[in-house]
Amino acid sequence: MKNLSKKDQQGLWIIVGVVVLMAVAFAGNYRLSNKPKPDERNCISPIVDKTAIILDRSDDTPKQTIDEILSRISGYVNDGAKTNELVSIFEISQASRTGLTPVFEACTPQKDGNDLYENRRAIQRFYKDKFQNPLEKALNRKASISEMSPIAEAVIDLSVSKFLDAKSNKLIIFSDLMQNSENTSIYGCLSDEDVIGNFREKRAGAVERPTFKNTSIQLNIIPREGLGKAAVACRDRFWMWFFGDNSGPHAGLETKYLPGGARVK
Repeated sequence: MKNLSKKDQQGLWIIVGVVVLMAVAFAGNYRLSNKPKPDERNCISPIVDKTAIILDRSDDTPKQTIDEILSRISGYVNDGAKTNELVSIFEISQASRTGLTPVFEACTPQKDGNDLYENRRAIQRFYKDKFQNPLEKALNRKASISEMSPIAEAVIDLSVSKFLDAKSNKLIIFSDLMQNSENTSIYGCLSDEDVIGNFREKRAGAVERPTFKNTSIQLNIIPREGLGKAAVACRDRFWMWFFGDNSGPHAGLETKYLPGGARVK
């Protein structure tokens, strides 16, 4: 290098730079070509993180409440979900009692890329077409108004399903938590002891209370005015018992209220 002219040294460094860039590009292309292909849900095995979201709009829900629900879901999925995290969304209605299927189910794809060795625009387009747009379509579905609100049964079904069997799980619920099914109803409840006993008796022979492992649970409560103190006491006691079996380092229970306050009809 010392015997080379300044111009020759510059040329040599340019050649070295080009070689390095080509090596990086080759390594990137090799890595991408050997990367496992996602399935029809955008998922690559193994799936380490899973999130199940329950939407209970079986009763009339105020606009400000719906807007906040959509904002919280969008914020979590777009900002909090990890790459390859399976996100599933379920709606509560009379039909979900025996036909609980997701209205949305997909793994979060890679959102952005490195221009040096990836097609950044293609990655961003894939995220929008295969994840963001289908998610928004599912969230903007018309609500299924229903006389029944089998919330507890839906949670139990999910607790023993493939949707919450990962190493790390999240269960996010948007509901007024007014359980109302043939097993038990919080409406008109006068004894917080009876509401638990009635549910367990009717569920004899099936899972009476879900067992969670490594599951972070978040309850987003839709406010209802005019419930009465007895019904509120029944509601709170029932769900504290219901979510009482959760173990593992990721286990937790968080309660947050949503805006609004439609009166019970």
